[in-house]
Amino acid sequence: MLPACDDVPGSGSGLPRQGRLTRYRVPGMLSPEEKFEHWRTWYGSAVDLPMRLEKTESTVHRGFNPTAVSLNGSGFSLVELTNEPVAGYWGGAASSEEIRLVHFKTACAGFTFSGQSKAVLPGAVRFIDLSSSGSFHAPAGLGAVQINIDRGLLGLDEKSVERLQALTDIRTNPVVRSLIIPMLSGWQHPDMDQEVDRLLPVVRSVMAALIGSLFDTHIDDADLRAARILAIRKFMRKNARNRALDVDAVVEYSHLSRRALYYLFEGEKLQVNGYIRALRALEALELLTAPNPRKVPLAEIAEASGFSSAAAMRRAVETTTGASLQEIQSDPEGLRSATLALRKSIGF
Repeated sequence: MLPACDDVPGSGSGLPRQGRLTRYRVPGMLSPEEKFEHWRTWYGSAVDLPMRLEKTESTVHRGFNPTAVSLNGSGFSLVELTNEPVAGYWGGAASSEEIRLVHFKTACAGFTFSGQSKAVLPGAVRFIDLSSSGSFHAPAGLGAVQINIDRGLLGLDEKSVERLQALTDIRTNPVVRSLIIPMLSGWQHPDMDQEVDRLLPVVRSVMAALIGSLFDTHIDDADLRAARILAIRKFMRKNARNRALDVDAVVEYSHLSRRALYYLFEGEKLQVNGYIRALRALEALELLTAPNPRKVPLAEIAEASGFSSAAAMRRAVETTTGASLQEIQSDPEGLRSATLALRKSIGF
């Protein structure tokens, strides 16, 4: 239901190229009414089944500015849509090979799923079914972000898909809270299109973990690997500035043995200790690049970044960037470049 979009603002068909982070927005020089017509025409050509949009008010407000962003990979896509006040109607489509999980960021006064109509509350998370006709009514606008994934990647048959689509709101599911929503809240950044191949096993693993929890079935360890790594990295990012964060803390959080934890990260670019070190080095570099009315002592920056000392911070910066802290500090452009390169290397 949600659209794919082209990286040229206000372009025509809007069909995305695989592996591209693409965007749509209405041209700024049009009148409100022209903006609505431009968006309605684009939306009708970009969505994956015919949909008719209608205004919910007789006039369009001057700030009318719907947007859409899409990342398309092999077997999956991520789409975020900000709809202005609108009503939409679709006539149904043949059974899709994809399943769609949607996180609704705003309320929707009425949404018809598979012949059943109900209001959608802000924050709701649910699978949607477009095989039968339906509609939505969003007089205050509608914001949503969605995962589409080939159901064959998850080994789902038609009956399993129907079970998922019958669920109403799964926002309280632990996998949704800890993995799905954080992933849907943080997938957009300028270099994401270069990481789409890396993202596919993560999306597949997280969705496998979710479906396993919903069906209360066993999931193979191999299918859960990327989801586990994602959760552990999230824990390390959240706690990197805490000097108590070390391998033992990660072992306790993950409920894995130290050996199993090292095995989990085998083949990753950074092992657990290296990831913690890189996170703290990045924090230190960002503090060094921040405008300050006074020069902050390195000992304060080290403490704020989670290091035990300024000497430990210097060693970590040199290990992760290949340059000494003194060299980086003496070159403002080099400092910015080192910060961006380190941020990219750890997947921020």
